[in-house]
Amino acid sequence: MTIDVTSALGNNSGATSAKKKTDENSPEAIQERFMSLLVAQLKNQDPLAPMDNAQVTSQMAQLNTVTGINKLNSTMEGVAASINGNQTAQATSMLGRAVLTEGNDLALVEGQAVGSLQLDQSVDILRVNVLDAGANVVRTIDVGPQAKGTHEFTWDGKSDDGSTLPAGNYKFEIEAKAAGKDASATPLTLSVVQGIRNAGAEGTKLLTSNGGEVSFADIKQVF
Repeated sequence: MTIDVTSALGNNSGATSAKKKTDENSPEAIQERFMSLLVAQLKNQDPLAPMDNAQVTSQMAQLNTVTGINKLNSTMEGVAASINGNQTAQATSMLGRAVLTEGNDLALVEGQAVGSLQLDQSVDILRVNVLDAGANVVRTIDVGPQAKGTHEFTWDGKSDDGSTLPAGNYKFEIEAKAAGKDASATPLTLSVVQGIRNAGAEGTKLLTSNGGEVSFADIKQVF
């Protein structure tokens, strides 16, 4: 008589609650069911063809594997919960801090806006186009030649014709060229951390002043 440990341990009959299913899959419950099956097999074995010791050893190894995985999963769930809790606690120190993240939002406040960008190589030409809510270019800022790295630019809130534009949220796009060819440039947004949200498996999220949310991994720089 042979016990299929894998199928026997996973065989649950009848309707049970979520909690009961969890309990039945605990390492202790698995061991108890296995030992019950093993004792039953030993009692009912053919005296003329007793169980092979190697077979018992193999089944015990299967049990150890199953229970070991269950214990590992439980341990990792605890570690993940602890890490998320620590991240949320640490995130409180970010409240009120300005952060630089990937994005092309540009907030105009009291006639002043500050934006940033990252260049993967040195460029000969670098221009920033400020866009209004209708995606129309209202101002082109000639930044000039720049080296590889992160650069900041400012906008005085005026359009190309010199008129003053209202405060609010704008967007920007980048034109970068090196030796006459388009160069890669990443727009960066400067915002202020105004709140914190625990996103469970996704970790801790920082709520920013531009209405978005970012993770710690998204932050390029903190001010």
